[in-house]
Amino acid sequence: MRAPLHPAWVWLPPAAALAALVAILASGSNHALFLLLNRAGSVLGEPVWLRLTMFGDGAIAMVLVLPSIRRAPHCFWAALAAAVFAGLWTQVTKQFIDVPRPLAVFGAGEFFHAGPAYRQVSFPSGHAAAAFAIAGIGIMGLARHALVRALLLAMAVLVSLSRIMVGVHWPVDILWGMIGGWTGAWAGLALHGRCGWRTSGIGGLLAGLLLLGMAGGLLVSHHMHIPAVMPLQRTVAGACLLWGAWEIAAMLPWRCWWWRWPLIGRGRDDPGERGERAGEWGGGRATGRASDRLSERADERADERAEERADVRGVEPAAERPIELADEHAGKRSADAEGAVAINRSASDG
Repeated sequence: MRAPLHPAWVWLPPAAALAALVAILASGSNHALFLLLNRAGSVLGEPVWLRLTMFGDGAIAMVLVLPSIRRAPHCFWAALAAAVFAGLWTQVTKQFIDVPRPLAVFGAGEFFHAGPAYRQVSFPSGHAAAAFAIAGIGIMGLARHALVRALLLAMAVLVSLSRIMVGVHWPVDILWGMIGGWTGAWAGLALHGRCGWRTSGIGGLLAGLLLLGMAGGLLVSHHMHIPAVMPLQRTVAGACLLWGAWEIAAMLPWRCWWWRWPLIGRGRDDPGERGERAGEWGGGRATGRASDRLSERADERADERAEERADVRGVEPAAERPIELADEHAGKRSADAEGAVAINRSASDG
């Protein structure tokens, strides 16, 4: 049973990010705080931060949601909605606010830098938005224990901080992205709670196939331009591809028929049950006509098998000789009646 979610888990992370953002802007400490954090984080080394920053990539964040398509459909749909919201949050802001990145402000030797050398359009961080969107959905919609929620939040913070550690974003970029991602997660869960979308319909199947294609693309894609993370990227993409394909296959109607075959004799389902599952797959909008047609076909096949068995035994099928049976029964009844009359006459004569 899932533990109740304390309201602080919903409002405290974005409120803390907003308070920190206001404090940094008011004090003008954005650049100084960047240098402090960047130099302190360089102790862990480039490999750690590059692999952490990989998990903030939008494509990676989306394929991580794929395994939840059957077991947690509310998280699956909420993640898709949050992706749209977070994408608009970051891209629209970038169109109106063009903040130069650290490499355009400081010299290359003044701070630690790793990965691609971006110089423009720093505000806000899309990686931070993606990380907090996924973490927010897990915390508000899936996690059962406070410890799991704390670990998800800590992971999102590390992924967001990695953008400072590799030298491509300012602290204010991270904070604004965190707010956008968390708000997108909340909005996605709220939207699903109102609409109640299911993943067992055609929409869920198409969305799942789209993410499967994205996971397959990540096996060969070099869009991050960071060769050091390619093994981890392929591992994550491959695991999500296989797991997601298994979950999607488990939702398909034919999988239900195959799963039940050892329990129903020769492996044939009851046609009515197949019709009901077909109705469920159609999202509840299917009528019973498909089930009726299946039932009629099953009855026809049963009649054909009965006729075949009758032919093998040398007996004509009952449907072909109703008149002969009626005449035969009538003859028996008249013979019985004549015999009774003869017995009565002999008794009276005696």
